[in-house]
Amino acid sequence: MPELIEWPCDYPDCENTVCRPRAICELCYEVRCDVHDTPVNHSCEAIQTNEEYRKRKSDNKQQYLRGIIEIAKENQQHLTSDAGRLRPNHKCQVIFPTDYEQFFESCRGSGFNVHLPLNWSDGMKWLIRIRQNCNHRVPAAIREATIRSEVLTLNTLRNKGVHAPRAWLPANLERSELDSPELPFDYFFMEFLTGQTRPIPKNPWYPINLPEDELQLFITEYARIQIQLSELPLPYTQIGCLQPTLDGMKVGPIITRGTFQIPDPPYLLGPFNTQKERYLAHIDTTLNYISRGAVSRRDPIDSYLWHLELRELVDNCNILDKPIEKVYLKHDDEKGDHFLWEDGKVVGIIDWEWAYVTTFEEAFATPYIFYEDIDYIASDNIMTKAEKILIGIYERHGRNDLAHCVSNGRLYHRLREIGQYGSHFVKRGFREPFKDHLPPDFDLNPPRDDVDWRVYLMERYAEHGGLQDLMRKHGWTSDRAKQVAEEWHVEKEKKKKNKKEQEINEQKGET
Repeated sequence: MPELIEWPCDYPDCENTVCRPRAICELCYEVRCDVHDTPVNHSCEAIQTNEEYRKRKSDNKQQYLRGIIEIAKENQQHLTSDAGRLRPNHKCQVIFPTDYEQFFESCRGSGFNVHLPLNWSDGMKWLIRIRQNCNHRVPAAIREATIRSEVLTLNTLRNKGVHAPRAWLPANLERSELDSPELPFDYFFMEFLTGQTRPIPKNPWYPINLPEDELQLFITEYARIQIQLSELPLPYTQIGCLQPTLDGMKVGPIITRGTFQIPDPPYLLGPFNTQKERYLAHIDTTLNYISRGAVSRRDPIDSYLWHLELRELVDNCNILDKPIEKVYLKHDDEKGDHFLWEDGKVVGIIDWEWAYVTTFEEAFATPYIFYEDIDYIASDNIMTKAEKILIGIYERHGRNDLAHCVSNGRLYHRLREIGQYGSHFVKRGFREPFKDHLPPDFDLNPPRDDVDWRVYLMERYAEHGGLQDLMRKHGWTSDRAKQVAEEWHVEKEKKKKNKKEQEINEQKGET
């Protein structure tokens, strides 16, 4: 589940709560606190082989999906009645799967929603979009805001000519239907669109893996859709997710995954008046999650330092502090499989859950499948092949403004990593997009090696109370960091010397 909130431990009579990613076991769908997340108290932790792991995961997933279908069958009359109020002169029928193996296969890779066809007597086809909750339903404040926002976003897009499905709220979320009973699962209705999804082969370390003609086609269609979206500004001045009001809509809080929320009510943050306000809020909540041990459990000190550095960079970046005059809708999960294809054209765009409105510059920066590869991870911020192709297409269409968003998008790409610290990322790659907006005493090229970078930032943020508390909690001091760095360099030199001696000996052997 993407919500980083407090979950009660499912072990009998345990009163502990759990707040961490994947708090709900992906095998058995139970929550275990640190005390009870052991092989003795949690059988999933006793699994020895990958084969056994995969089998249990598959078996339990199928059992869970069967459970969703059974609950939907039990509430079939309610579902058809709820849909019927939206088209009172027509009858409808929920189509349940008869071939479960085929159904399970269709759900492969779909971790958040299940879809059931809803057929109408006049030939109209809808889908019931049911949220997968892994037997742990999120608080109403989150789930209701999520559904309201997605339905409103879909209808806003459709009304503006974008090929997104029309959608309808369930009765219990309609303001005029407050007395409607609530089902034990979350859903809404949406129009069925023709077309097929095409997963885009993408490894985080490598570029998009498509034949050249298919790559060109994908990027061309992506550009066409982005050009269309760029012509649909919304007259709001805040960043957040759309929410309905009595007389229209407004920008509400951000609804998203990971650390951009708080673990307790009201859970959601925003809306935000500037990008700086938005990113500082995200960094601050992440620092709080690190402090409480919810994220970065393996390397909390380095993660905390990295976020402090990023916070200083954001706080001094004037670009992020510009007033917002209008906003644009941004899909928040652009993996490529959100497109529906037919005869070589995109005929529909789906999965707008978590979509939000933001500035032009961020909305039309490329999604991660365009830029994430080993060079990006190693700190290189140059344009990738896919981005260069996209820039060329925009320029041929006379959209230099969109091309500029691509060529200057690294600032937003690097900030996308907030809450996702990874030691494999080379640090200087995150500083470079801020090079024209640095604090006066900020070194764009601090120590290259992480052990020295750690010492450098411990000294820079020595007065930060949260950092000092975390260092005490984990037994770190500046002196210890210096000692670790010194020992690391000694070991590095030793390995370097041994490697050189080995090469010399190999050369002697060849002669």
